[in-house]
Amino acid sequence: MRCVKLFILSAVVASFSFLPNRLALADRNIEVERLKQELLELEKITQPFIQTFRKVSLLVSPSVVSLSTEKKDSLSNSQNIKPPLPDQNFPPKRDNHPENVPKKGLGSGIIVDDRGYILTNNHVIGGFAEDEITVVDYAGEQYKNVKIIGVDPNTDLAVIKIEGEDFQPVEFGNSEEVQVGDWVIAIGSPFGYQQTVSTGIISAKGRTHVIPLVLPFVYEDFFQTDAAINPGNSGGPLVNLRGEVIGVNTAIATRSGGFQGIGFAISASIAKETVENILATGTIIRGYLGVGTHDISDELATTLGLKDKKEVMHRFGLPTEKGAFVLEVWSDTPASKAGIRPGDIISEIGGKRVENTTDIQRAIRRAKVDSKVMVKVLRNGLENALEVMVERQPEDLSGKTYVAIRKLDEPTKFSLGLVVNDLNPEVAESMGYEGEKGVIVVDVEANSPAAQAGIKPGDLITKVGSKEVSSVLEFMTLMDEFIKTNGVVSIFIKNKGFVTLK
Repeated sequence: MRCVKLFILSAVVASFSFLPNRLALADRNIEVERLKQELLELEKITQPFIQTFRKVSLLVSPSVVSLSTEKKDSLSNSQNIKPPLPDQNFPPKRDNHPENVPKKGLGSGIIVDDRGYILTNNHVIGGFAEDEITVVDYAGEQYKNVKIIGVDPNTDLAVIKIEGEDFQPVEFGNSEEVQVGDWVIAIGSPFGYQQTVSTGIISAKGRTHVIPLVLPFVYEDFFQTDAAINPGNSGGPLVNLRGEVIGVNTAIATRSGGFQGIGFAISASIAKETVENILATGTIIRGYLGVGTHDISDELATTLGLKDKKEVMHRFGLPTEKGAFVLEVWSDTPASKAGIRPGDIISEIGGKRVENTTDIQRAIRRAKVDSKVMVKVLRNGLENALEVMVERQPEDLSGKTYVAIRKLDEPTKFSLGLVVNDLNPEVAESMGYEGEKGVIVVDVEANSPAAQAGIKPGDLITKVGSKEVSSVLEFMTLMDEFIKTNGVVSIFIKNKGFVTLK
């Protein structure tokens, strides 16, 4: 009997020992159900946001294509060659030599017209023939009969065409309305994975010096984003939450070769303008000034050998840090003809205030060739209005030289007012300098140190100090050395002798 009682007591005790675990399990189940219900309620709030991303992707994806390029004469070797990366060292320098063109590459494109016109990056198709480009659309259909309609290396954009009709084109948004913090979506074919969608925000706007293209007329106005962009995304769209294209994904900043949170998309304002010009004329016709400018910043101060931007403003008598500082003026250009000088601060173009270098690019990019535009510059604390005749942008500036601002030791040493050029055989023969070496003076600014020294266009400079010169490069190098060391420089002019500039 005693054993039975002990057994019953043990059973009762055992049942009570499991009770806390059972209660804990029940409480946990209740907590789980409560969290699920709360999430369902929260989803009602976030659902519109979720639906926005879904609907933007559905709207824009049919307008995005994948591009692949492959050299026909290197099919056997192409499998071992990786496509180039769209990082800050990309696109590579282009000089039309086949060895500088990748054998195989990937990219994306944006349908901009229902007739099959596609916008992409120039570096995606650059160096490839039309029959070496393949386009794959949203439905997976391949197009090999690709036509290159026009390219614009200065914006790294190009327009190609595939055969067909009733394609779904994108709509461009207003780049001016984009603000830092705006949500954006990138669509493309990273690493060949077609129709990949990534999201992020606008991290910064108005970025320049993103791609070190070796070209004199590069136009840069990039949005920076943390939406994932990788090799193969180049040429694809960056869109806002209305499904409008506000940029063309072009480059990334990376140390690993892949995405590290910093991507760049060229603004839709430049992209739309480029598309319209190419579709209308098959080419790009733009005006230009012929100056090199810099924002008024601490970086500019370092370039000039000054402490900071406040010292720049004090040295040049600037009431504000807004404007574009002229670092160099190329010879025989609209700027040099109008009298713009190194050290000037461009404050207004065509009646619109200039906040920075980007404003100058935008104004001149939109200006009509052979039209006159009023440019206001600050010089020695005074505002000057100069009339500039906008000329057609040349292919490059080879053959032209420039007067450039140098590091400042004294306030007046930023320009000598002297423009020179190499002495080629044709010029030497026409001016009676056959068999001579040196550089020819092509322009002298009024009231400059060069003008005060009696130097005139047509003079032949053969020496800087005691050293002979035979090219513009040698001339500029020696001039820099003398000015940096002595603050003055003597140059020898044929038929005139030595003159001193200071």
